[in-house]
Amino acid sequence: MWLCVLVVCLVSYGVQVDALKTCQPSDFHYEFTECDHKGGRWRVSVPEPGVCQGGTPNPPKRTADCSVSCDPGWYFDLSELVCEMCPNGTYSLGGGVHYETWEHLPEGFSSYTEAFRSAFTLGRRHGEVDCSEYGWQTKGDVLASKGGQCAAILVYTVKLVKPGAVRYTYQYTDQDIIFEFEAQDEECQSLEDADEYKFPSVTREGQWVTRTVNLNPGLNVLHWKTIGIETRGSSRPVLIKSIQISGVAHSSACSPCPAGTYSGPGAHQCQECPEGSYAPKGASACLPCDHVTEYAPKGSAKCLKRPPCTSQDYYEIDSACDEKNQTRATYRWVEPRVCREQVKGSVSLPPSGELKTCPPCNPGMHYTAGQGCVFCGREEHSDGLSPCRPCPPSTAPNYGYQYQWWTAMPPNMAATCMSADDMGCSTMDGWQVGGDHIHSGRGHADDAYLVLSLKVGGFRGREGFVSGRPMEVGRISFTFELSCASDCEFVFMEASTKKGVTVLQRWTGAQPRQYYSYLVTRNDSYTFSWAFQKVSWEKSYQKTGSFRLFESDMAKVFNINVTKTIDGGASSCLPCPQAPAASGCIPCPAGHYIQRNTTECTRCKADTVVTDPLPYGPESCLPCGLGLTAPDHLTCIVQCHLTIDNRTYDLSNISNARSMMGSTLFTSSGTKFFHMFNISLCGNTSVTCANNVSFNMEGEATTVMSRVCRSTIVPGVEGGSESGGSRTGAVATQSVTLGDHLVGVTTNTSLMDITVIEEFREPNASHNDLHFFYTTPLSTRACPNGRTTTVTLRCAPEETGQGRVNLPRQCPDGTCDGCSFHFLWISAHACPECLPEDLMVVHGECKAGKQKVHYITPNHCRAPSGMLHGRFMSCSTRLPFLVEMIVLSTVSVALMLCLLLFCLWKKNQRLEYKYMSLVAKASSKDGMMELPRPESCALDDGEEEEVQFTKYPPKGILSKFRQHKVAPTEGRGLLESVTLTSKDPMT
Repeated sequence: MWLCVLVVCLVSYGVQVDALKTCQPSDFHYEFTECDHKGGRWRVSVPEPGVCQGGTPNPPKRTADCSVSCDPGWYFDLSELVCEMCPNGTYSLGGGVHYETWEHLPEGFSSYTEAFRSAFTLGRRHGEVDCSEYGWQTKGDVLASKGGQCAAILVYTVKLVKPGAVRYTYQYTDQDIIFEFEAQDEECQSLEDADEYKFPSVTREGQWVTRTVNLNPGLNVLHWKTIGIETRGSSRPVLIKSIQISGVAHSSACSPCPAGTYSGPGAHQCQECPEGSYAPKGASACLPCDHVTEYAPKGSAKCLKRPPCTSQDYYEIDSACDEKNQTRATYRWVEPRVCREQVKGSVSLPPSGELKTCPPCNPGMHYTAGQGCVFCGREEHSDGLSPCRPCPPSTAPNYGYQYQWWTAMPPNMAATCMSADDMGCSTMDGWQVGGDHIHSGRGHADDAYLVLSLKVGGFRGREGFVSGRPMEVGRISFTFELSCASDCEFVFMEASTKKGVTVLQRWTGAQPRQYYSYLVTRNDSYTFSWAFQKVSWEKSYQKTGSFRLFESDMAKVFNINVTKTIDGGASSCLPCPQAPAASGCIPCPAGHYIQRNTTECTRCKADTVVTDPLPYGPESCLPCGLGLTAPDHLTCIVQCHLTIDNRTYDLSNISNARSMMGSTLFTSSGTKFFHMFNISLCGNTSVTCANNVSFNMEGEATTVMSRVCRSTIVPGVEGGSESGGSRTGAVATQSVTLGDHLVGVTTNTSLMDITVIEEFREPNASHNDLHFFYTTPLSTRACPNGRTTTVTLRCAPEETGQGRVNLPRQCPDGTCDGCSFHFLWISAHACPECLPEDLMVVHGECKAGKQKVHYITPNHCRAPSGMLHGRFMSCSTRLPFLVEMIVLSTVSVALMLCLLLFCLWKKNQRLEYKYMSLVAKASSKDGMMELPRPESCALDDGEEEEVQFTKYPPKGILSKFRQHKVAPTEGRGLLESVTLTSKDPMT
């Protein structure tokens, strides 16, 4: 069976081969072989596969140079093997390619995504991350990547035959995305020349920037990569409009110009046809349209018929005020004008209105002939109706911006229009004044980006954070309205020298008239901007039949008010402390407020700050938080030597900025990065997190200064050549502040809705833990309530140096939600100073009149700095005077007692002797004495006569006195007498 199938297949193949015709000379085309070991290659004639067979091809021809390439505007003629100039209506990049249409991903490009392991996705499994909605996406006119929790990589591989360059145009407005460009050679080594451009700079909203990077001959692999740091994604993606590469192999033919463009001989690119003309594909010149009945936008492929004019084709505007301060309503056609008046049903432009008095100037301004409304001079004020007047004595002008009338563009304000193809703006001003409001104008294309900006030089208020809230440096407020039939977008932004561009609020779709206010907490020069786009960014780059579908959609701003500025105009004057000359004002010293009745300066209480430039009343003295002091009454700080809950802490040895590295993070392809944290504990010092790849609008490196900050670090890598490697430096980007203000220092685990993580509140933790609470009130898309940080200091006497800083085990990058950060600092310097009763005192040996005293501390505290190594005291071998007196007294009393006992004993012996004598005398006087019977007849030889009594007298003198009476005897003092009776036998 298998043999039969094989035979059938062979027969079929033979029939198919026999069916092909014989190749004719027109069926052949030229191709080059690969370069051989001698550096040359062959030009050969080959037919298209499957078209013909056999025939007589032209003989091969050898070229000695493999790197044949022509200049732009020329092509390589394979027949003659020479470069020829492109004819009219065509163009050639020479040795280059150009991509600017993104209906689909062109050949040679590849795009893929990978799950991104970050600090905010550690708790997720990779299976839960869906990267299908991310990555580089074709949007017609642009390539777009919105970052998110997946890394998106666009790759293009090209082989250059001579030194060339890649030139791409991009828009990158969201700093929550890391945008990286990398060029590698065939050994996957990064090109040194490309390192300088590895991280493109941030652009403004709607702004396009072109970057050029030189490339080396050989194989080059180009990468455009986006990584979203915040898990909630980004509303403004990274956009690439065009990519052009030079230095590639020759072009064997010139390309015809697209429709709407034209070229002359030797062109390297085609030119767009101007308005009112058109051109078909491959045109050498543009053809004019009938300007009466037809119109054509710039770059048109054909002429369009003019429609009848309607009321939507013109708008009303007040003329500029004349020398008599009068104006009138005028009407203008929407530009570019495409409608036709000379047809049935068309409307004409209405005539101008009657003269009327101009609206008053805005507060703080006055009218001048020829210039219109201008700001009052310094130390002057005006309500906008009356001329400017100097402020009265002992008052100061209250400067600000109060724009509520829009007869002309006010001072310090500007408007602009930006479009992807420079065809969408009817006027470059973008916004138009409308008397009681300013609006986004008419005639702009749907993708036009309309920006209104106000520049403020600075504010009078002072930065600070008191009682758990940031202090008001100034405030900007405005009233607006959005009239949209589509999903239009209105964005309010700020740009400063310290922070770059920040989107503060975003609205989409139709919005009723409403009021918005923003608190300014940083004193800096600002540019506030309002940007309006009729359609979302996704639709703005999708090609449709008409690019003005939402002609009537617009944004209106009715008033703008900025307070406490150092420039602008003053509508009123505020009372202030009186100067000695009774004119002008003198500021109160720091830590004083102004009495409302007397305008005198009065000192505030201790540990309070004053941030208002004109502080009225004691309520202007704002108390600091727990554990904070204000020695200068300007800023609340924590001293490095502080007392909390009757315990004294000395943090001087850990007062310097502390840096620590978070856990190492990777993408699935192995891209390594980590977060670097900088912390400042005490004193009036700040830490700095600098970016060496992210730039603000002026091209200066963005630097973040705060109490706690974080940078994203991409480590440098080894690379280089055989002669010795080179190392690319580490990349620091995405620097953010985690704690602009220190709220308080306490042993409590919560303060002002900020709570220490449970892991750092273990039950066996010492009650002497100190908790530092920081906050950053700036709202972001990922953290609408701002960011907070807690730093817990834990006593550990065994720790050396500054100790160690730990991150939570469950959140190894310091945070579990991206908004609340927690650190545990374990150090011996975190222990409080011991109280005198906590110390155990040990005295050393006394030598040469000196004695060392040692202090043994318990585990919960440490000895004060003066007692850390003990101290020497004067000593002496002589006992103290009190001890000597006690010893002397004791010895004296003992001797006296011994003497008394001896005297009493001697006296007792005498009394016993006398007693015995008296008894003997009493017995001899009576003469009747019974003697005991002798036991023998006589005394033995040598024995003496001895008298013994049967009853012994009582022992002791006291007993004898109790038993016998003692009677006085005249003339002799005391004389003992004993009366013996017959009942007292004697022995």
